[in-house]
Amino acid sequence: MELSLLKTLARKHRSTATKMACKYKAVTMTAEGPRACFQVTMQRDRGRKPLIARFGGISLRQQRTTAIADIKSTMATVWGNELIHRLLAGQCEMCESRVGLQVHHIRKLADLKKPGRSEPSVWVRVMAQRRRKTLVVCAACHRDIHAGRATATTRK
Repeated sequence: MELSLLKTLARKHRSTATKMACKYKAVTMTAEGPRACFQVTMQRDRGRKPLIARFGGISLRQQRTTAIADIKSTMATVWGNELIHRLLAGQCEMCESRVGLQVHHIRKLADLKKPGRSEPSVWVRVMAQRRRKTLVVCAACHRDIHAGRATATTRK
């Protein structure tokens, strides 16, 4: 990481990694004594403390008396997927029917706002409002969407 930092700085300043190491080399005091590091200090006006960015300068000595508190991690899949939660809700998002659920997909959200279209239908407004490319609907509503007919809605 140290070499990567030096090479990045050298590339930015159109210089060499060796020159950057010499320019930013510093010594910082730690509880275990002085440690070598790379440091950049920016002076500020109006008597404010300078900004200091430091890389390195920490002790890597093993601390044998440190207590380790193992915390049980939560699985990333615990929260699940929003679409899965919508499917598990078990009802059409247009008419609240609970029979024959399907998922209607569109290619991209921009397809909902095509120029020259008249008033958008209910399902277009629902998808645009949620900013989602999927809609969980019953088979009848899905047929209506593909046929271009108005879908019945009881949702408010």
